[in-house]
Parts: sequence; structure tokens; C-alpha cells
Amino acid sequence: MAEHFVTLHCEPCASCQDESWQRVVDGRLRWEWQHYCPVAGTQACDGGWGPAPDLIREEIIAREGTERLGVGGPDGVPLKTAREVMGLTLAQLSQARSHGFEATPVEAELLRGSALRAAGEDRGRF
Repeated sequence: MAEHFVTLHCEPCASCQDESWQRVVDGRLRWEWQHYCPVAGTQACDGGWGPAPDLIREEIIAREGTERLGVGGPDGVPLKTAREVMGLTLAQLSQARSHGFEATPVEAELLRGSALRAAGEDRGRF
């Protein structure tokens, strides 16, 4: 469920400040966005669980870059994990399987951790 807080709207100016970030909370991906304009005295924020909306994810990628992760196969993130954590469609999952997945650093950390936990659970079954 996304959370929203908005006070007023303003026209973007040089004083406007936008911040966006991702983090892992209780093993889940969380994104946040904040906007503040000291000139207009406006502020807004948004946040939610799961993959960030495209515009916010693009801001994070522009600032922090990406890491290409293999998906599927013996050394890649399990297909089920990639699909569940990142909400990939079957077409996106197929693309990631063929070419890798461009993850933000936080997404990569979560996907790697989920893959390690899944591998440990599989080993525990035998």
C-alpha cells in the first residue's frame, strides 16, 4: 500500500528540492520520494513497498547507477525471486533471463540476499 502526503502545488523552480531513495525494510523493498520548495513553502512526499515507480527509479539510477544481475541458471537470481521481488511480467522476466537485470544497488542487495536465502532453504530440504 502506498502512502501519500501532499500540501500544495508549485511550479518547479531552482529552489525546488527532490529526494528519492530505496531501502530494504524487514526483507522487503521500500521506496520514498520527497519534494520541498522553500520559495513556495510547499512540500510533498510519497512512498510504497515494492519496486519504485519508473520516474523515481530513473532518478535513483541517474544518481547511483545499476548493477547487472544474471537471472536464472546456476549463478543467477532465481526466476521466482526476480519475479516476486521486482514484480516483473513474464516478458520482462524473459528479457532479464536473456540479458540480465539492471538493478539499483539496493535492489541488487535484496535480490542477492533473497537468492542466498532461497539456496539455503533448498539445501536444507535434502
